[in-house]
Amino acid sequence: MVAANTVEHDSRLRRSAWALAGDGHTVTIVGFAAPGLPAEERLGERVLVRRIALDRRVSSAFRPIPVGVRFRLARLLGIEPAAVVLAPDSRPGVRRIPALIRRVTEIVANLRRTGPWRELVLASAPDTDVFHAKALVALPVIRGAARRRGARFVYDVADFHTEAARLSRMPGPVRRLIRRAERRWVREASGLTAVSEAVAAEVVRRYDVGPPAILLNAPFAWRPDEPGPPLDDGRLRTAAGLPSERSLLLYQGGLSVDRGIEELIAALDEPPLAGRDMAVVLLGFGRLRTALVAEAARRPGRLVVLDPVPPEELVGYTVGADVSYVGQPPRTLNQRLNLANKLFESLMAGVPVVVAHGTEHCRFVSREAVGACADIDRPAAVAAALARLLDAPAGERARLRAHCRTLALEQFTWERQQTGIVELYRRLAAGREPAA
Repeated sequence: MVAANTVEHDSRLRRSAWALAGDGHTVTIVGFAAPGLPAEERLGERVLVRRIALDRRVSSAFRPIPVGVRFRLARLLGIEPAAVVLAPDSRPGVRRIPALIRRVTEIVANLRRTGPWRELVLASAPDTDVFHAKALVALPVIRGAARRRGARFVYDVADFHTEAARLSRMPGPVRRLIRRAERRWVREASGLTAVSEAVAAEVVRRYDVGPPAILLNAPFAWRPDEPGPPLDDGRLRTAAGLPSERSLLLYQGGLSVDRGIEELIAALDEPPLAGRDMAVVLLGFGRLRTALVAEAARRPGRLVVLDPVPPEELVGYTVGADVSYVGQPPRTLNQRLNLANKLFESLMAGVPVVVAHGTEHCRFVSREAVGACADIDRPAAVAAALARLLDAPAGERARLRAHCRTLALEQFTWERQQTGIVELYRRLAAGREPAA
């Protein structure tokens, strides 16, 4: 399994590895090296993580120009020489052409590291029969490694990357070029998995392939011997330094643009929330973290930013929230179709959610009656949805929490969801390709 990250917080990849190891496969996860993380780490008897040192700097797009010149050129373009991703640029009136050049530079850097990345993967996992990845940047890596090894590869469609984040704002010709390559690579895969039914349907339509195995981002059953809402041990409030009487709204996950985080913070100033004794806790990491920490300093006791916790501890933290904010405004196809980890982790903790109108999240929440939908682009609407859940009578809030928890334990556990990937790899191990 090839991770486009350090593996530390990639809960979907880790759970997939454990599922396959539990079915008798031997799994190596190849991720990126990072300070403080071991080069090799065991996640179980049959799961080994190896972390590779790959030059991921955006400025590497300018190789083979000497490093000093490369760094000066990066600075001229507004790119930090050591940056591995572009920083968010929220300044008003940002010039379109320089911003476009920066994004193109980042794409070029990704393309140019494909070969070195592939070679490091091959060296790290020399006996591989199947290569597996879930990020578009890693797809040509596993395809190339499989071709070199005479092996096969599986692609997990957790996102439509050309419809998300910065790629969605690239010029049409650039996106079409990437889409054509992506379609060709996906059609060569020996197996596909998808993060939701809606994503699976789009995979079939977009790539003209057979239906992927659906693998929802559900956590392992947490405290299954406690069927009611689990007791809060206070770890989230303690970490945030918040008193027990203060209402707590939690956002956990990537601190990135287009997640609805800025709108959530703005909602704190709207009438339904402005005078309330409550706080928003942001638990995670990402490009907006520095700006959010600065914003939290301006809102003491109302906004708290916490470092991420290990995936296996996340539900234990989430249970301390009164409401979980999933956000995810429907600004891209990707956001409209996927179902996030945080949705299912919140339900497992017995915490109702607020999600965006016009998304698969909203269809799920409305169908299962586990929270509220809101127009995430309007902070006033976000505030109103959060206030409705907080202002419900105590008995109704308790019933809602119990319903969220029961639904999660009965239908949305990893133990139930892993069947698709286990069956896929059983077919591959038997030498049979999935049906087209």
